[in-house]
Amino acid sequence: MRQDILARYCGMLAGAASIAIGAAVMILWLARPMDLAEAAPTLFAMQFNAALCFVLAGAAICLLLNGALPLSAGLSGLAGLLAAATLAEHLLHVDLGIDRMFVAPFVSPGTGPAGRMAPNTALCFLLLSASVALTALLGRSSSPLRVVLAGLVFMISTTALIGYLLSVSTAREWLPLARMSPQSAFCFATLSIGLILGGIVRLGYDLSTVAATLGAATYLLLVLMTYVELIQRGEDGGLPAEGADARSTLLAILLLSGAVYACLIVYAFRNSERSRRMALQLAESQKRLEAIIQTAVDGFVTIDERGTILSANPACERIFGYQVEEIIGRNVKLLMPAPYRDEHDRYLANYRQTGVARIIGAGREAEGQRKDGSTFPVELSVSRIDLGHQVLYGGILRDISERKRHERDILDANAELEEFSYRTSHDLRSPIASSLGLVAIAEDMVRREVPAAELQGVLARIETSFRKLDHLIQNIISLTRTKMLDEPESAIAVAGAVRETVERLRHMEGGAVSTVHIDIPETMTLRKRASRFQIILDNLLSNAIKYHDPAEAMPEISVRAACDRGRFVLTVADNGLGIAAADEPKLFQMFKRFHPQRAEGSGLGLYILRKSVEQLGGTVAYRRREKGSLFTVTLPQEDRR
Repeated sequence: MRQDILARYCGMLAGAASIAIGAAVMILWLARPMDLAEAAPTLFAMQFNAALCFVLAGAAICLLLNGALPLSAGLSGLAGLLAAATLAEHLLHVDLGIDRMFVAPFVSPGTGPAGRMAPNTALCFLLLSASVALTALLGRSSSPLRVVLAGLVFMISTTALIGYLLSVSTAREWLPLARMSPQSAFCFATLSIGLILGGIVRLGYDLSTVAATLGAATYLLLVLMTYVELIQRGEDGGLPAEGADARSTLLAILLLSGAVYACLIVYAFRNSERSRRMALQLAESQKRLEAIIQTAVDGFVTIDERGTILSANPACERIFGYQVEEIIGRNVKLLMPAPYRDEHDRYLANYRQTGVARIIGAGREAEGQRKDGSTFPVELSVSRIDLGHQVLYGGILRDISERKRHERDILDANAELEEFSYRTSHDLRSPIASSLGLVAIAEDMVRREVPAAELQGVLARIETSFRKLDHLIQNIISLTRTKMLDEPESAIAVAGAVRETVERLRHMEGGAVSTVHIDIPETMTLRKRASRFQIILDNLLSNAIKYHDPAEAMPEISVRAACDRGRFVLTVADNGLGIAAADEPKLFQMFKRFHPQRAEGSGLGLYILRKSVEQLGGTVAYRRREKGSLFTVTLPQEDRR
């Protein structure tokens, strides 16, 4: 059981006992049973006022432990006020009428005035009320003074109980003819224990050390009372003259033992304070370490020598998909796919036997397995933790899926760059070399005064080469623009942009004979980078026009757009030449041409289309129709119709 739960349980039990005993005594005083008072006068040793104060004090402690601080302070204050007035009556030798305020005493079992609680009882109520009030005032925090006040009550009440057992009158009598009743001593002892337990738990003191200290202090107080009683009996002639030496020896022993216990009390408190500071420092260190581990981005797992998972941090939940409670107590190979899973237990056994480590103390890349069965790359670092009685292993796991993806992207980009450099240098050089050759031929024809009609054919071929070169350069510029251009987003009227693009491409071969159907709401807008969206439209519509089927009587192109659940979907369908099934995997690669005999091109159009769509955070897909092609571009966008 945790100490805070134990403290609350003991406090509630002490409060309930105090209420029960106080209420029972009050009922006896109100019932006025004369026969019972004569037969058992000890039952009436607790006065009515004292019983009332115990009911108030017990209720105050119960309320305090349940968080009702103001009400608790109020009830304890009433008990303290009544006790203070009674103590003033004793000290000032006056009668304030408090003894008969609630009930008229019908019996006087004590040696003091009828109905008046003993002075040590009143003092204990004052100390107890001050302790409760201090606790209520400080709230969740605590103070050693609260424990000290409750400790004084415990010492006084316990000394009184022991005094009854040993017949040491000074232990329970402070003033002539006044003594604390055994019921009061018992109630004070239980209530003070409840307050002490709650205080030391919040202060962080060791429970056993405080208990030993209180026991030693009580013993010291009892020794002091015994010494006083021996002195009084000696003065009153209670010991014979020949017993003076024995009395001196007994007193010396008592004083020496009291001094020893006093030193033990000082040592116990100093040791408890040192232990408390060490415990606080350890708790703070544990909290800092726990905060670091719990908030770490990387996963942290500890296992024993058999591979059983002992702890895991919240990052493991995100990485592996398991709740921490699901993996605690299970073998760590649960988080590994084959072949790592099959090798793990054998590796741990070999390490225990030979001490040769292949993973421990060094980082490496491995594979992890999520709860859904999917695998992913992890970076693993394992260290050995020697605890003296046990050896543990701590593993730091980092999901490197993102890094691996970036590495693949870099490798793919480098491969594309190499291919791009090779193909562009080849395609750029080819028309230039061809044009240079044609220029030489034209010069020769001019020197030979060849007829202009023949020279015109050569010049036309030179122009064709330069147009091909210009087209390639324009595609390269478009590709570079797609990757490098940084422009703000703007609202694009989709239907208007499509119509303008169709009109601009009418001059292309097949543009005049192709019928374009536009099914887009006039109010639809798309908030994207306008130049990149224009590149998408240019490539989709120019390819649909360029690769129309000459054998088709009515070449048709259908353009549709819609917004659905945060997505903008643009489709361009045609009844043109289409793409062969075998060519579909290479459709969006660089320098891939599928109908070279139908139209000139660089093979960069669909590659530029894909890059432009990806720059806008979307995807492009192709579907082969029974006749023609269907391209679908999907972009993230709110529905703005």
